Amino acid sequence: MTKQTYLYLFLALTILIWGNSFVVVAIAIDDGASPIMIAMARFLVASAIFGVFVLVRRPRLPAREDLRSFALLAFIGVGVYYFFQYYGVQLAGPAISSILVTLLCPIMIFGISYLRLGERTSSLQKVGLVVSAVGSFFVITNGSMALVENIAGIVGGAFGVVCAVLWAVYTVEGKRLVRKYEPFTATAYVSLMGTAMMAPFAVADVVVAGPPQVPLSMILAALYLGVLCTAIGYVLWFKALTGLTASSTGATLYAEPVVTVVFAWMLLGTGLGWTAAVGGVLVLTGVLLVSRR
Repeated sequence: MTKQTYLYLFLALTILIWGNSFVVVAIAIDDGASPIMIAMARFLVASAIFGVFVLVRRPRLPAREDLRSFALLAFIGVGVYYFFQYYGVQLAGPAISSILVTLLCPIMIFGISYLRLGERTSSLQKVGLVVSAVGSFFVITNGSMALVENIAGIVGGAFGVVCAVLWAVYTVEGKRLVRKYEPFTATAYVSLMGTAMMAPFAVADVVVAGPPQVPLSMILAALYLGVLCTAIGYVLWFKALTGLTASSTGATLYAEPVVTVVFAWMLLGTGLGWTAAVGGVLVLTGVLLVSRR
């Protein structure tokens, strides 16, 4: 297999892990856990792993000229990103949050890549973007527009849009750093800095809402999110960026809502209608088109 094939396999594993994360968070929230405390627990676990790596391996520290970029990635990719994502899950549900983030993110990555990195897409890739967008819409709506009548859903959806913008910037700016730093090292510094930036939000949550509830599902979610989604998922994402364009990498996110819908059906009992099933086929077709040169 070629190097690109391996990178796309890494992305497939990442999407599988990340797609289930929305459902894991929804289960913990249903059991009474606070969204921001779930995020904080996630990155405490991840930072413990990265902290050991930094102490043992002692990788080179970020250069002074790169500190601003690391701080930016830490803030938008960790510090505030999961505040919007997890409250979006609470308000709009795991499937809606997943679709809004992943539907808009590749489009925004393409726009930013075009402006900042000079990347281009072929006509076939543009067709793939459109096909995936249509398919993603079918997956989330399942033929219904009831979302527009739900204020909480609208707010949660708006949070998903914010996440899409933040992740697009994170992906494009991250591509610049992985040209200079090993992916695991870059992820470690981003995670450690981002955890420190998230701490004030967690403290504010305790002050406003009181002592947090810590159900078993939250502990399991923290381990899943911290080890698989962050320590492994982020590294695989950065690794893919070393050999693929930011726009092609971001386009694979279109498959994530399909994974979310399937796991939501398996773990939460959410039904999957024919419209959503057809949308899933369109999503995967679009991803294949976008991934072709």
